[in-house]
Amino acid sequence: MNANLDELLCQRYPSLFRDRHAPMTATCMCWGFACGDGWYALIDTLCAEIQHHVDTTSIPEVVATQVKEKFGCLRFYVRGGDTYVSAMTWFADYLSGFICEECGAPALRTGDSWIKTRCARHGGKDFPLDALTRAEPDEELICPEWLPPDKHAAWTRAGLFHLPPVRTQGWRHVATALEHTIKNDIRHNRLPPLVITGHGESEALRYRWAGGDGKGWTAAMFRLADAYSARCDRETGTPIY
Repeated sequence: MNANLDELLCQRYPSLFRDRHAPMTATCMCWGFACGDGWYALIDTLCAEIQHHVDTTSIPEVVATQVKEKFGCLRFYVRGGDTYVSAMTWFADYLSGFICEECGAPALRTGDSWIKTRCARHGGKDFPLDALTRAEPDEELICPEWLPPDKHAAWTRAGLFHLPPVRTQGWRHVATALEHTIKNDIRHNRLPPLVITGHGESEALRYRWAGGDGKGWTAAMFRLADAYSARCDRETGTPIY
């Protein structure tokens, strides 16, 4: 990330990035933000939500220990925080796999030996914003035979879970990332049943739901989807700075 954006994040969130210039023996933040400029808006949104949560609750202070790209996705490591903060960073990781690391446009992860998330303009593949819904790969829908019987119910619930179709074209990559993340958590992380009771697309992508974990994990993912969509152009999905 370029030096100006690096400095801007440190100025906006001095507590979160208090170790930015600490020695390498103390933190990996000494290496700066080891990712492209295209993820700046996502990182900025994530930091704003984490800081707001810290300021309005009694949780321990959150300090970033490393921010980097790995396997085409954002890795945002912290110390401190709670379930809500963990869910925020977890979803930011998955969401980054739908955002071009170079420019922030909706994109897809591609590559074999070197996995990257780039739009077509930067040597990768665009996210199909013109598609109202996106089906998951077949292997994502079929429960592996080797899984124990108690896991089959979770896979069935995940297969039945869907977010309502998003009509705002520029927000469809955010909704897709959220749906895939929730499905993954239902299948593999024992997320309790979750039902969408409504959604809106006025100023941002906002969902109403029932169920979930009730400990902040579900709420955090929906909140980050809301906050990040509010920064994306309704037509192109590119972040508005």
